[in-house]
Amino acid sequence: MLQQYGFRRASRVLGVAVLALSLLALAACNDDSDAVHLGTDSQSQSGSTPDGGDTPGATPGSTLTPGGDASNAVVARDYNAVVTNPKDGTDIAITVLQPALAPGEAAPLILHSHGFGGTRLRGRDQNTLYETLTGGTLPSAEAARRAAAAGYFVISFDERGFGQSEGQVEVIDPDFEGEDIKAILNWAEQQMDNRGHLGYQDGDLAVGALGLSYGGGFQLVGAAVDPRFDAIVPTVGWYDLLYSLSPGDVIKSDWGVLLVALGIPTSQVRLDPLLYQALVEGLAAPLTQRGFSADVRDKFYNNSPRSFCESRESAGGQLGPSASGRVPAQVDALIIQGVADTLFTLNEGWANAQCLRAAGNEVHFVGMRFGHTLPVLQSLQSQDRVAYSTEATLHCGRQTFDTATLELDYLNWKLRGTPLPQPIPSNCVTVTDNQGVALDTLPVADPATGNGYSVSAQATTGGLSLLLDLLRTHTVDDLVDALAVTVDNATDIVDTLLNPQGGVPSDATPSFVLAQLINALPADQIDELLSGGTFVPLTTVERAGQALVGIPVADIQITGGGVAPVAFLGIGVRRDANESAELVNKQVRPVRGTGEQRVELNGLSRALQVGDEIGLMIYGFHPQYVASFSTIPGVIDVQGQVGLPIVDLPDAQVASPAR
Repeated sequence: MLQQYGFRRASRVLGVAVLALSLLALAACNDDSDAVHLGTDSQSQSGSTPDGGDTPGATPGSTLTPGGDASNAVVARDYNAVVTNPKDGTDIAITVLQPALAPGEAAPLILHSHGFGGTRLRGRDQNTLYETLTGGTLPSAEAARRAAAAGYFVISFDERGFGQSEGQVEVIDPDFEGEDIKAILNWAEQQMDNRGHLGYQDGDLAVGALGLSYGGGFQLVGAAVDPRFDAIVPTVGWYDLLYSLSPGDVIKSDWGVLLVALGIPTSQVRLDPLLYQALVEGLAAPLTQRGFSADVRDKFYNNSPRSFCESRESAGGQLGPSASGRVPAQVDALIIQGVADTLFTLNEGWANAQCLRAAGNEVHFVGMRFGHTLPVLQSLQSQDRVAYSTEATLHCGRQTFDTATLELDYLNWKLRGTPLPQPIPSNCVTVTDNQGVALDTLPVADPATGNGYSVSAQATTGGLSLLLDLLRTHTVDDLVDALAVTVDNATDIVDTLLNPQGGVPSDATPSFVLAQLINALPADQIDELLSGGTFVPLTTVERAGQALVGIPVADIQITGGGVAPVAFLGIGVRRDANESAELVNKQVRPVRGTGEQRVELNGLSRALQVGDEIGLMIYGFHPQYVASFSTIPGVIDVQGQVGLPIVDLPDAQVASPAR
C-alpha cells in the first residue's frame, strides 16, 4: 500500500431470520481461489515517533461565501422533509437541523446518518435510536448536534429501507443508496429552506459528513459517487464487505445473524433478498460444503470502497475492470476505527486510509479501543452499554482529544478554514484508558523484512478441538467459577435496580437494564471456555514501555487436517506461566485450506509488561464463528514465521511544530 499525502478538492424471509436467531449460526464458505482478501502492506514495521506526522493547524483555503440570497436572518429550528430519488422514485426521510444565522452568513452542510438497523437524528435535543439502544452518547451523533448549534446546516436521513424511508435496504449500493445521497445534496442546493445561506468555496458547496458503521459506509461510498464531499469522518466503516463478513472465506456466523436480526425491526423486513439468501447459504454450508454464491459475492464486493479503490467490479463471482468507471474518492478524511471491533477490524480502516492517501487525499487515521462488540463474548468499557462502544476520549502520544470535539474541529478546519486547537497526528492509536501512541505509519509486521518469529506447532480442528478444550484439566472448575461470577454480578445488579437508593438513573431505559444484565455475564471467561486454543510462544518482553500496536503478518505452511481444514489465528499474551493466555483484543482471523498461507492477522493495540510471553493462538473452533468450522475434525501442522508489531510507548511524545 502506498503512503502519499496531499490535499483534495476538485419474499421477506422472516422465518429464515427466526431460524437464524435460534441457531445463532451462519456456516463457512468453501475454499475458493477467487476469494477476496485484504492485501498486505509492503512497508516494513515502523515504531512510534515523537511527532507521528502531526498536521499543523493551518487553514486550508478562503472564507466561505453564500451561494444565493442570504440577506435574511435565519432562526434555528429542526424540521422533517422528504427527498425523492429521481432515478427510481424512492422517498428518503430526512430531518434538517437548521442553524441560527445572521444576514449574509454562510454555513457549510453536513450529512449525517445512522448504523445498520438504526434511524436518523430527529432533532438537536434528541438521541438517535442507536444511542438509546446502546446506552449512551455516540460521538458522531453528538458532533452532529454540536454542529447545528455551531452554525452548520445538518441533514440527518434514514437510509433507504430503514425508518421512514421507502425502498428496500440495498447495503449502501452505489446505484441505490449512492443515488439517494446525490438526491439529498441536490435537494439541499435547490429546494432547502434558506439555501441561499449555504456556504461555497470557489463555486463548490462545502460539504462534510458524520456517521458510524453503516453511517460510515455511506460516507466512503457516497464520496466516491459524488465529488461534492470535501471532508468525511467515517467511524468504524468497512473497506470490503466480503472480507468483513467472510475473511479467509469463512463466514462470521455470529455477526451475520445479529446483523440480519438487527435490520429486521426498523426495515420491517425490507432487506435485500440477497441478505436472506446469504443467510440460507450459510446455514446450508455444513451440508453443502459450499460458500457464498456468485451473486452474493458480487453484492458485497461492489458495495464496498475497495471496488472504487481498485477500479474493479465483480460479475458472476469474478473480478474485472470497472464497467462504470469507478475510481477512488477525492475527499479528505478523518478515519476512526476500533481495535477490538470484531465486525470491521482495524485493518479495514487502515486499508481505507491507504487507498485515499494513494489517491492524493489528506487522511488522518485514529485507532480507538472498542467499536462493534459481540454481546456475551466481549467485555465493554462501560457496563451500561451493549453491542457497541465508542470512546469519549482518544489518546495520541501526549495529546488527548474529546472524540466528538475532534470530529467537529476537523470539519471546522476542512470546511471553514478554522485553525485546529491542537495538531492532529497523521496516525495514532489509543492503547490504554490514558495512553496512546502517535505514528508515522501503522506498523505492519512483515516477517519477510526480518521481524519474524518462528512457529512450529500442531493444533486440532473442528469439533475435536472444542471437545478436547472442554475436557482440559480445571475446565469444570472454570465453568463453576464463571457461573458463580455470573450469579454474583446478576444479584448485585438486581439489588441495585430494585433499590431506590441504588443509583440507577431516574430516566433509565429498558436498554440500560438489558445492558446491565448482559454485562453481568463474565465475557472473558465464557470466551475462553468456548474456544480454548493452542498457545505457541514466540517471544518474551524484556523491556518496559512497549506495546503491540499494528497489524501482525503470518507466513505459514499448513499441512494435514483433512480436506480444506479451518483454523483461527490470533495473538495471545500470557502474563503468568500457570494461567491461560489472553487473546489480544479478542481478534481472530480464520484461514481455510492447506499449503502456504500469507495472512494479515487482525490489527491490535495492547500495552505490555516485562516478562509477558507473546505467542500465536491457534483455534480449531471459535465462538465468534460458532457455525464455521471444519465439518470433519483433524490435526494440522503449522510451520513458518509470524511478525509482531512491537513498538515503544514513550512517556512523552512531543508534537512537531507547525509547518
